[in-house]
Amino acid sequence: METYDVLVCGGGIAGSVAAKFSAAHGLRTLLIEKKKTPRNKACSGIQLTYFEKLIGEPIPREALCQNDLYRVELVGPTGKTVKAAMKMFNFWRSTFDKWLNERAADAGAEFCDGTALKTFEENKDWITVNLTKNRKVRTRYLIAADGFRSVIRKTLRPQDVGKPAGGTINYYITGDSTIDPHTLYMFYRREFSPLMFSWVYMKDDKYVIGTGADTNLMEYGEKFLTYIREKYSVQGEIVKREGFSSSVLDGIYLGKENILVTGDAAGLVDLYRGLGMDNAALSGRFAAKAVIQAEERGCLPIDGYCTFMKRITSKMEKNAQKQKARYTSNRNLEKSFSSFSLVKGGLAMLIAAQINKILPPERVITLPL
Repeated sequence: METYDVLVCGGGIAGSVAAKFSAAHGLRTLLIEKKKTPRNKACSGIQLTYFEKLIGEPIPREALCQNDLYRVELVGPTGKTVKAAMKMFNFWRSTFDKWLNERAADAGAEFCDGTALKTFEENKDWITVNLTKNRKVRTRYLIAADGFRSVIRKTLRPQDVGKPAGGTINYYITGDSTIDPHTLYMFYRREFSPLMFSWVYMKDDKYVIGTGADTNLMEYGEKFLTYIREKYSVQGEIVKREGFSSSVLDGIYLGKENILVTGDAAGLVDLYRGLGMDNAALSGRFAAKAVIQAEERGCLPIDGYCTFMKRITSKMEKNAQKQKARYTSNRNLEKSFSSFSLVKGGLAMLIAAQINKILPPERVITLPL
């Protein structure tokens, strides 16, 4: 039976980053991805520039979309609009994740796509893992980066998993419109989403129009699509619809003993900010760091991992409370567009962006605030 120090399940951002840093430290690391790569993943594929710090290297031009995003336009419930300059990375997850998989392999990780975790069993010193293709391996540490429908989290805490109660949907359209290809548009209206902002932007030659909801997702999606078609004179055919839903029902869970849960599997999507990839990258870094610390000190990695992740989880808990409060009504949403709130928020963002330039990766201030 093959033996590894670390087995990382899931070839997305959290998994690739965890595998990269584990392998770079000299740990024998296996990274598995259940789908053949490059594989599609429903995701915004938008991140702020500090993201390079989190993954540990600059992102090459060929991993990004042809059109850059460097402006944001926020639209409140009454139509009040705020515009700002903000440089962002814009990428397809299929291309970007494949590049990250290659970076993990370059660091020394063994990467196997088309390979899924079926079951695992915890023993005294080892975790025995049954994979597809009749393959069985042993590992000392298991990192769950297997997404919203995590097999590992479901096995450890079946009470956390249930029938999906909502999700997001994206419509991809090719054609003509008045949409600026370099702007991310964010709409804050309960009529379009009772959970978070709705979005419009471009990826290469496609317009992306999307929203999220906990119930009646298609109704919200169609309503927002109709509104955007009229507002920006969108002429063209829908070439693809995609979205995702989460079966994780009960908040953040980081794992136990030698099993660490990261990224979407851990419940690290922040609806208040509308982002999860930066938290995923950080959780991957921290999971690897916790394993390395456990090797050096002879302690359980879950203890170090929970300590490293405390700042992120605390921020998410506070953001969840703020998000719930402001989405009780359009009136509360509109308060965030008051002149005082905008000036205060803008200054805080500018200061945080400058501080991030000198902070080490593990101390980066995740934005927007």
